[in-house]
Amino acid sequence: MRKGNVMAHKGSNVKTPIGDLKYVFIKGDGRNQAMPGNAPAMKYVASIIFKKDSATHKTLDKLINAEWARYCEATGVKGSPDTDGIKSIKEESKTEVDKFGTPLKIETGNMILQMSTNVMFKDKKTSVKVLDHKGRDLTKPYQSAEWGIGEGSQGILHGLCTGNGTGGAHKVTWYLNAVQLTKLVKYEGQSLDIEEVEGEDIDFGMDELTADADTDDTTPDL
Repeated sequence: MRKGNVMAHKGSNVKTPIGDLKYVFIKGDGRNQAMPGNAPAMKYVASIIFKKDSATHKTLDKLINAEWARYCEATGVKGSPDTDGIKSIKEESKTEVDKFGTPLKIETGNMILQMSTNVMFKDKKTSVKVLDHKGRDLTKPYQSAEWGIGEGSQGILHGLCTGNGTGGAHKVTWYLNAVQLTKLVKYEGQSLDIEEVEGEDIDFGMDELTADADTDDTTPDL
């Protein structure tokens, strides 16, 4: 029976191979990971892509099984291991649909590992280290930079894998400690290239909105 709220073991250190990084939110308030309708759950998160059934995938599976066995021995919990970190990546089929005409989700052959840590822990703000390829600590300059780690970046995720019963659900969880960059693509926000073009005037029902309004300096640079 799976119940309780326990932490069985400090866990095992995780260092992924170099891979494509995605969804890196490790500055400011992080990212809200709560389900819709629930209270906000702000976390620092980062994900890495790897091939299904690759050496990386098999190594991570072994780690899950080892942590789960250790957790079950310490707590008496029984059953198959669950994890909230590794998922198969699927995409919409361009040729296959269900009976309602909705494109089916098909396997891409890739997996994604997401690691995260709470932004706040015991009323104190946490942090995720940022390292360069030589292991030098770039956390402070990164936190003050106006850009983020964008799509196309590559690197290594460092963290912890451990069995736990937080929230009453027994599982293997992946905690994020550091992101080590081997290739950086900066995300500097989106910019808008706006100019007057031919078209129809649109009535928004707002007297103060006119076609002659000066918009040259009202849109901030992002």
